[in-house]
Amino acid sequence: MKFSSYLGIASLSSSLLLSAAAFAQQPPNAQQPQGWMWGFGVAASQDVYTDFDNRIVPIPIIGYTGEKLRVYGPFVGYQLFQQDGFTLDAQLVPVFAGYEEDDSAVFTGMEDRDFSYAAGIGLNYNTGGWVYSLSTNADILGKFDGYQASARIGKQFRIDQYMIEPSIGVNYQDSNYVDYYYGVRPEEATAFRSAYNGDGALNTEIRIAVSTRQFFKGMTRLELGATFFDDSISDSPLTDDDTSLNAMLVYTRFF
Repeated sequence: MKFSSYLGIASLSSSLLLSAAAFAQQPPNAQQPQGWMWGFGVAASQDVYTDFDNRIVPIPIIGYTGEKLRVYGPFVGYQLFQQDGFTLDAQLVPVFAGYEEDDSAVFTGMEDRDFSYAAGIGLNYNTGGWVYSLSTNADILGKFDGYQASARIGKQFRIDQYMIEPSIGVNYQDSNYVDYYYGVRPEEATAFRSAYNGDGALNTEIRIAVSTRQFFKGMTRLELGATFFDDSISDSPLTDDDTSLNAMLVYTRFF
């Protein structure tokens, strides 16, 4: 599977996690749906690597939601604590990043960079329709031997049977992450691709999503987003842009 397909799955899984919380603000006695779910998604995404193809990726979905355990494909979360709007989760998350040499001419002669898997924690606070999130995770497969951390704030607006969720956030990727995925090792440098050692990057993300249970007895979610990359990434000789756009349409339904 090429990296562009990984991008679609990563965006889809992230959208699924947000979909699960989209209707969380229900009366206290309302029982949240639990069990296995199925569905499908369509992801359109781009990346900032030079001449890297944009893709539209159809992806099947299978997942499970329990009282504490949530599984969405390779994303796994287990609730450790919940009280007064606060939730603390242990998380296992894939790191869908990297490339193969034949993905773009800019990678010719370079060693492939592999995706990885990370473990971490996530803290969320939900009050009055505002959602505050903090999370951090670290590589557990020894691919880039680094970590990421993110913070996000969003606001939920309910209009009839639709939930509208604009949000803004920042995502920090440490120097090991940036150097592995955007750096150029001395032995990979050429006359047209200079050696590059990446520093830590603080990227900004904006999103807007619309969710509803109006169609076919399931959850439908449309999400649009943009990521604005730090100079540490956009200055890499492997990239030709500092902004990445994505769109996602997801439908899920419990069995």
